[in-house]
Amino acid sequence: MKRGGILHAELSAALARLGHTDELVIADCGLPIPDGPKLIDLAFSFGVPTFLDVLDGLLRELVVESALVASEMSAANPRCAVAMAERLPELERVDHEEFKRRVSGAKLVVRTGEASPYANILLRCGVPF
Repeated sequence: MKRGGILHAELSAALARLGHTDELVIADCGLPIPDGPKLIDLAFSFGVPTFLDVLDGLLRELVVESALVASEMSAANPRCAVAMAERLPELERVDHEEFKRRVSGAKLVVRTGEASPYANILLRCGVPF
């Protein structure tokens, strides 16, 4: 058994396959997921697991080169916007329609049980050297 980190076998394996410049999306339970990216659905019920719990777990595992959120998050979900700025101060923002278009180019989408608006982020993988 693993000593720590992400215990979900499918998610752990998918993260290990990501390389430099690959993109992954952490999504709330309402984000439409297009065909294309591998989907790992962690949603159990509304609010479980939370977007921030999943984001924090993934940030402990990944090197992140850049991050993208919907600009609407600031007005519609200020708590989440503040949390994003604390974790990833160099966030890029685009309108939600553009964000949804970008999801199709991601290698991986991790769906959470989050049920608050615009709680989605696209992370671009970096390298540790």
